[in-house]
Parts: sequence; C-alpha cells; structure tokens
Amino acid sequence: MAEYLHLVEIPHERSETARRYVFEDGTGEIGIIAPVSQPFCGHCSRVRITCDGKIRTCLFSVRDHDLHGLMRGSASDDELMKFIHRVVGRKEERHHIGETGFVPPSRTMVHIGG
Repeated sequence: MAEYLHLVEIPHERSETARRYVFEDGTGEIGIIAPVSQPFCGHCSRVRITCDGKIRTCLFSVRDHDLHGLMRGSASDDELMKFIHRVVGRKEERHHIGETGFVPPSRTMVHIGG
C-alpha cells in the first residue's frame, strides 16, 4: 500500500501569489496559484513587461501600455519614469473573472512571455 505524506503550509506574505506547501518530511515543495478561488488581488504589487515591450498591470488585463514605443521614440528617462508611475498608479484593483461581462485578455501568458 502506498504511503502518503501530508503537506504543511509555508507562511507567506500577503502579496505572494502562490500558497506554498512542503511535504512533512521536508523532501519537496509545491505551490498553488488559485486567483479565482483564493484571490490575492487586493495585495498584488506585480506588473509585467511583456516580450514585446508592453506593461501589463494584471495578467487578466485587457489593456497593455506601450513602453517599447516610448523608448523607440527617444523618450527621456524622466518621461519613461512618469509613464511607468502613471500606469502603475492606475493598476486594476482586481480581476473580474467569474463576474457577468468578464472579458478575457486577448493575449494569454504564453503570448506575452510568461
């Protein structure tokens, strides 16, 4: 008969996306990211720069912000900094998965370099 090891949850910061667990014998670790059943949006501080130079403030956002275009257009460091601050300052408070009218993003993680 197979023997099963219990999982013990590892304490985590509120902003962490994964709930991590270690096997009780300490031999391995797993992480579970469950943004629908265990949303962490209110504490999320993540943004992503996509593989094509866009800022995505949430993986489920339908809008990207074109950092690449500004850089190619010779924007100054100050202009880039102001742009990034403005974009991050408007970061979504939460995703809308499971709500009426939810629109999935046109590009998934695999398409943006995730």
